[in-house]
Amino acid sequence: MLRGEDTSIGTKDPGNNFALASHPDADEYNRIGGFLEATLEVEHVSMRTENPERKSAYSVVVGQIHAGKDTALMQEEGGFGHGNEPLKIYYKKRPGDDTGSVFWNYERNLGKEDPLRTDISHAVWGGDWNATDAPDEAGIALGESFSYRVEVKGDTLHLTFSAEGHPTRRFEKDLASNIGVDGKIDSDDNPNGYAGDGMYFKAGSYNQCNTKPDSGACEGTGNWATDQANGDYVKVVFSSLESGPTQ
Repeated sequence: MLRGEDTSIGTKDPGNNFALASHPDADEYNRIGGFLEATLEVEHVSMRTENPERKSAYSVVVGQIHAGKDTALMQEEGGFGHGNEPLKIYYKKRPGDDTGSVFWNYERNLGKEDPLRTDISHAVWGGDWNATDAPDEAGIALGESFSYRVEVKGDTLHLTFSAEGHPTRRFEKDLASNIGVDGKIDSDDNPNGYAGDGMYFKAGSYNQCNTKPDSGACEGTGNWATDQANGDYVKVVFSSLESGPTQ
């Protein structure tokens, strides 16, 4: 966390989060933007689901930018404070496929009950989360190392993905507007993107296998011994992880 060991600064306080340059109170935040860089291997993904058509089935999120949830901010004009995610980096491998896909999603910054609140998915290696074809040689195998670098400079998200034997992929997204990676306006998104939110980086192993009753997303139980035996778990190994101010 940006506060380091100074726990007098609250987890959700501006002093523990970063903002975009366009944030009206940007000078109150710990920093403007920053970077998150990692090298990792996905060694296992959940193998069973009652709903294989669910886009997040058989996947794990390994890196994120998360906006803070603020109920008071939700009541103000601008459409901020919903706690959405402008970035989620996924690895997904379906049973029977030799390799998996790496892709990243941008979540429209809208209220939870808004039917237009959804993820816009972008393929890196293999397909995005809408793909139905096997990624084959274009994909990343379990146990195969890959890296990502996430950097927010000013209002712009810069992404770089690299892996030996695969093309390096780069993307840019203005997080303070509703302009997509393709340069086109997404009229269904918040016109100011995430310009009014405080944000933080996350890296880890975030299983997208949903064990909530009746979710239909996963056959996992939440009991480690049982789920390990049945393959209902994810495992991610990070060999390097670094975060800091923009460079």
